[in-house]
Amino acid sequence: MAEQKFISELFLENNQFILVGLTGRTGSGCTTTANILESKSIAFPELSGLSGFYKGLDKRRYSIVKKFAEEHWENFYSIKVSDLISIYLLLLPTVKLTSFIYSCGENIAKKSCESLVRKGVLSKSFLKENYSDVIKQLLDHHSEIDFSDPKITRSFIRILQLVRKFTRDLKAELNQLESGLYVSVYQSAGKSIRRIGKVDAEYESKDFIPSSVFHLPETINRVIKSIRKVKNERAYIVIDAIRNPYEAKFFKDRYAAFHLVSINAPDEHRTRYLQKLHKFSPEQIKKIDDEESGKGDSEYKHLTNPNVKKCIEISDIHLFNPKNEYDNNNVLKAQIAWYIALMQHPGLISPTSMERVMQVAYTVKLNSGCISRQVGAVVTDSDNSIKSVGWNDVAQGQVPCAMRSIDGLINDFHSETYSHYERNNEKFREKAREFYDIFKPVIQQSSSFKGRNISYCFKDIHNSIDNKSNQVHTRALHAEENAFLQLAKYGGVGIVGGKLYTTASPCELCAKKAYQLGISEVVFIDPYPGITQDHIINIGTMPPKLIQFRGAIGKAYHRLYEQIIPIKDELDYMLK
Repeated sequence: MAEQKFISELFLENNQFILVGLTGRTGSGCTTTANILESKSIAFPELSGLSGFYKGLDKRRYSIVKKFAEEHWENFYSIKVSDLISIYLLLLPTVKLTSFIYSCGENIAKKSCESLVRKGVLSKSFLKENYSDVIKQLLDHHSEIDFSDPKITRSFIRILQLVRKFTRDLKAELNQLESGLYVSVYQSAGKSIRRIGKVDAEYESKDFIPSSVFHLPETINRVIKSIRKVKNERAYIVIDAIRNPYEAKFFKDRYAAFHLVSINAPDEHRTRYLQKLHKFSPEQIKKIDDEESGKGDSEYKHLTNPNVKKCIEISDIHLFNPKNEYDNNNVLKAQIAWYIALMQHPGLISPTSMERVMQVAYTVKLNSGCISRQVGAVVTDSDNSIKSVGWNDVAQGQVPCAMRSIDGLINDFHSETYSHYERNNEKFREKAREFYDIFKPVIQQSSSFKGRNISYCFKDIHNSIDNKSNQVHTRALHAEENAFLQLAKYGGVGIVGGKLYTTASPCELCAKKAYQLGISEVVFIDPYPGITQDHIINIGTMPPKLIQFRGAIGKAYHRLYEQIIPIKDELDYMLK
């Protein structure tokens, strides 16, 4: 018994507290995933119900995690970000709430908004049930909620239950007023909170308050702490859903037990789902995608706007969610069993070949000297045996962008570091000087820049001359291109029918090269492939398949698959 107690204590941290943050594009399945995790009892699908999703040894791996997950299942408590945004909305005075909803619509009358606020669910809010004090405490980050008072505890639980129903009812009313209004209102509310710490119709004209970027995650964190206190520290919690990468970083920095999980659905399945169930038009879907991919022209957009594209890029675990059959969530459930079992008991099984190869691509991307984005790529044969690796960077012998500086460009004229064009083109140097003159006083006055190398992007400066966005002028090779060139440089065999793994998604140029090389599969992480699939991949007689990566990556790869103690020793201790 002493040995079993010893083993239990080793795994205690994993079993006591798990925090999962979900991210993904609207319609990909974050809410479905949260609902599955909330289930009090669950039966995971048999292999026969997965339509060949797992093959080879992965079938045995799944059988192991399925059994473990079912035996050790504990339901998660779901914190919906939309519910917390509802609380911010409810604290607004009637006039301001009306103005905010009106500002989010496209073709709605202000009188309709007034009617919704005065006669709809907003007029019957649970604030009238004497919970306003507890709600204000929740949003007041300078106060502590007194959970030693049973009345407060009961009120808190009741609020979390009531706000869930309230959000559902408000969603229906907003969408009845105008199709897609719910998404617009809650996206705008999120941006307003990240910019000024509250909801305001005129948030874009207000001065940016840097600490507001973390206002919403601080509120979420207060709910997490509250749930843990109510449940005596033993709690499994899922956040549905994280849309801003800085919010994800907030939780990564605070909780070792936090995993950011992206839910990815094929474009055609997701589009059909949004059109059929939510009645979104193609224009509305495009607007949502643009909003969630970090686009926009507002100041501080990289801090305050949703950026699901970046959230997916930094996710720890990627789940694939085919939505080709309504209500069939078997594939999604199977992956949930896989990774929840590993969160509870790391090292229970070994990684898949897809995870193993992508982890290599993820690791080699750190070699990149690109200051915009680091990307890694791996080329394998048909059996996932690695033949070459590459990362986005300048040609061998040139100095990477991260190791050059704007000060050096203006003052040093080093011929091996800065090109003849950069040293002698009058228009380029004029633009570079503008950049230098803007940043020089800031660099000199701010302690944040002490000891920093202030790099610059050649492409950005060059494109600003003609006010164009031309990718041809980048100094760096793409990661996929670099991996292909290593094959030509050092020799390689067995590539026809092989695979390309990339931590991003291939552009049209790299997709064409993969096609020409006879690559059979392109495995990628970033689900924003532009026109690559529609224009390059889906044509001809030997097109490669585009496959969305699924699995654990980065630190999570080690946290989930590294055994706390060797399995043999664990079994020996337990059997003694």
